[in-house]
Amino acid sequence: MTTNTPVRVVIIANGHLPDPDQARQHIRPGDQIICADGGARHAHAMGLTPDVVVGDLDSLDPDLRAELKAAGVRFETHPVRKDETDLELALRLAVAEGATEVDVLAVLGGRLDQSLANLLLLARPEWASARVRVIEGNERAWPVRGGQATTISGALGDTLSLVPLTPLVTDVTLEGVEWPLRDATLRFGSTLTISNVLTAPVARLWVGEGLVLVIHQLGARG
Repeated sequence: MTTNTPVRVVIIANGHLPDPDQARQHIRPGDQIICADGGARHAHAMGLTPDVVVGDLDSLDPDLRAELKAAGVRFETHPVRKDETDLELALRLAVAEGATEVDVLAVLGGRLDQSLANLLLLARPEWASARVRVIEGNERAWPVRGGQATTISGALGDTLSLVPLTPLVTDVTLEGVEWPLRDATLRFGSTLTISNVLTAPVARLWVGEGLVLVIHQLGARG
């Protein structure tokens, strides 16, 4: 990326991507596209040429790598024996180069450890300056930190869950849902705030202290 990098970056990871055409709808004109290693295969299936491919490249077919190099794609290559996953490296690169919005595709699938670690990556304090969000099919997930607010735009009946990621999440207020909260305290490991339901086109969430993961499932109640 260059100094005039757009604020919005889309990272394509190497998880499952069952519907490339649907995923393609999340790409906007002017987006920078970073592929985490084998995520370049997904970009190819989506008809996209990434701006950057980052990782140890152990999941990237040599022919596709050569094709991307010929197209001028930038490669940030790391050793196989490294301390970060390819997705973490991609997130670090995006934020270091000025992204303020990051959408991540193809995060889940295959291995439970990697899927869980990929979701928890959203909570890293290093990228608190950016709005980092995972998009998986009809689901969206993003962290909300202490002192922050967020709005959830959707349809009546959408499922909305809050997953506490710190021992306590305090002064939580949630409006526009079937089970609202007012200055509530959420505890790590509690399922109290799983499967709430939107009762308005826009729900609003405020968090006093702590960290919560918001998961919005569009068009489904569960």
